Amino acid sequence: MLLNASEISSRLVSDLRLGLPVILYDGEQIVLAAAIETLYSEKLEKINQITNSKKFEIAITNRRAKVLNARVYNEAVTRLSIKEKIDMQLLHAIADPSKDYDYPLKGPFQSERNGNFEIASLSLSLCKKARLLPASILLNITENIRRKLVSAQISECDINYLKIKSKATTFLPTLSSAQLPIDGQQNISLTVFRELTDLTEHYAIVFGKPKNNQPVLTRVHSACFTGDLLGSEKCDCGEQFSVSMSKMKNDGNGILLYLNQEGRGIGLANKMRAYHLQSIGFDTVDANHRLGFEDDERDLEIAAKILRTLGIHDVKLMTNNPKKIELLTSQGITVKERVPLIVSINPNNEKYLKTKAKKSGHLF
Repeated sequence: MLLNASEISSRLVSDLRLGLPVILYDGEQIVLAAAIETLYSEKLEKINQITNSKKFEIAITNRRAKVLNARVYNEAVTRLSIKEKIDMQLLHAIADPSKDYDYPLKGPFQSERNGNFEIASLSLSLCKKARLLPASILLNITENIRRKLVSAQISECDINYLKIKSKATTFLPTLSSAQLPIDGQQNISLTVFRELTDLTEHYAIVFGKPKNNQPVLTRVHSACFTGDLLGSEKCDCGEQFSVSMSKMKNDGNGILLYLNQEGRGIGLANKMRAYHLQSIGFDTVDANHRLGFEDDERDLEIAAKILRTLGIHDVKLMTNNPKKIELLTSQGITVKERVPLIVSINPNNEKYLKTKAKKSGHLF
């Protein structure tokens, strides 16, 4: 096969973001899948014409299924059976909770008990990778239709190949690196890493020359456009970033990993949807669930890969999140010490911080 598993995954993610359908098959079933968020009426009509299908399924996460009062029969995904023509606005309302109050009566829905849940689950994983709402439509197609779609440049994927070949790599390749003077300090460098599956770039800001034979002061920081750049008071991210940078500059030693996993891994657009839900009464965790996401969708395995690439195995971790310690430890990084991050509380982030402590176990 010309493309490897990472290249196939990257192509599928890109196509879904563009609003193109993709073909997923496993030797028994061939499915045309499309992300609902980037789907529009004309595109859906064209898909129906090509497939000649009068029935399709909607794949949603179990979190979203519970919001819609749909029965859950599988631990990974819920498949809703749609046997009649559906209004595009209603289809988007099923996927997007910001429309829940505009379309309060969306059911009842019939959930599939049997059939192929793996393809449905993969379609949602790809949506998440694309930073889209985790909801897709699935249409069974014939081998003849598959050939026609492939000849029309529609991407396809044998999910068995993807499972076999997508073995986790131990390291992330270094893309580029250079010295980066900050606030008059010369001994700071910025190294860029790029994921193989979706080409997302992550950064390591290295202060001084950390020694790999002793614990290195480390901060694993997820990008927060609203907090880090705009100074939003709805979260504590910007202050945590500033405190970490100041500590490492003063010590002249440390590593700050800046991971492009905005909104705890759901992306900025979905984070704004979550903020809208918070404005009408939901807390940060419940808002994520209503969107169809878990509490935290970040992939901290990436942080471990970057640390290993830098030759770092023992760290003093600047964090208030015990789960970061657990996840890094599970990836072979030894956390010798937790360094608390003391942040201020204001009227705009008080509920957010209390929710993180109560529901996510953060320490303050």
